[in-house]
Amino acid sequence: MITDYTTYDDVRAVLGVSAEDLEDATLALKVYSDYLEGEMEDVDVGLPDTYADIQLIDTPTSVEARFLRACSLFATYAVARHLAGALPLFAAKQNTDGKAEVQRFDTSYRDTIKSVNEQYGKVRERLIAAMAAVGTTAAAVTPAVYMSVVSPSYDPVTGV
Repeated sequence: MITDYTTYDDVRAVLGVSAEDLEDATLALKVYSDYLEGEMEDVDVGLPDTYADIQLIDTPTSVEARFLRACSLFATYAVARHLAGALPLFAAKQNTDGKAEVQRFDTSYRDTIKSVNEQYGKVRERLIAAMAAVGTTAAAVTPAVYMSVVSPSYDPVTGV
């Protein structure tokens, strides 16, 4: 659940939208919590468990408190990053009460999306550093190789 790590208001604040634009019911959908869980497990498979364990401590140390803040900030930006692609579809440019008119921006919110992506990278690195400080190291992710070069053991032109 997203609210285990962050608040819906924090996600909306990062995207610069209101509760009317992006409702709690939308953010509560399972797709967003599943995405966040996957993002956290991409940093380290044990991250959700470590967070839950440290959150139960009554008086966390400053290192543990830093880790909890880093997790919360990472969760906020991870969900916001996931939603950023659809930002032009749900963020209103202007609301009027005259005839219930809503206008959408014509632009693609490039600046907001760019900022969210940049901040996501920074808070991810901060989270990895905070994990190391509490004694948990993030596993290095090895990208999968889908294509490589293979040379035949003979010359296909001459047959030798």
